[in-house]
Amino acid sequence: MADYLLVVDMQSDYVAVGKAYHEELTTAVNDKIATYPSDRVIYILNRFFWERKDRKKKFATDLLVVSSRIFEKRRASCFTNPDLKNFLEGNSAKSIEFVGVDGNGCVKASVLAAVKENYQVSVDLSAVGVANQKKFSKTLKQWQDCGIKIG
Repeated sequence: MADYLLVVDMQSDYVAVGKAYHEELTTAVNDKIATYPSDRVIYILNRFFWERKDRKKKFATDLLVVSSRIFEKRRASCFTNPDLKNFLEGNSAKSIEFVGVDGNGCVKASVLAAVKENYQVSVDLSAVGVANQKKFSKTLKQWQDCGIKIG
């Protein structure tokens, strides 16, 4: 188990009926969340640069929300939010596990940024949504080359 679990972009914008990701992913993410103490779960919400800050972002239906540790990002990597970086540093985090969407997008960017920030990084593939599986084989190779623990 890593020091913290980062749940990336599990929001109704992406995970819902008619969207690229469905209930199966939410179930897998919930199963992973349940293995962590609630104070070790961090949620990352994506807010595109054109979206107004006063518009409330909604988590995916049925997502297990066990913590009020919620950080927004406006770019692909969650490490572009200085508050997240400060929180992790302030709590002496050494390792991070990632789940969420998308394996070729925000999860990928966040995982690679975490490596650059010198964290031990792991990814639970059963709880990562990937829209383009063909492209994901390159992402997996990149992760393996960086020494990321893939489960």
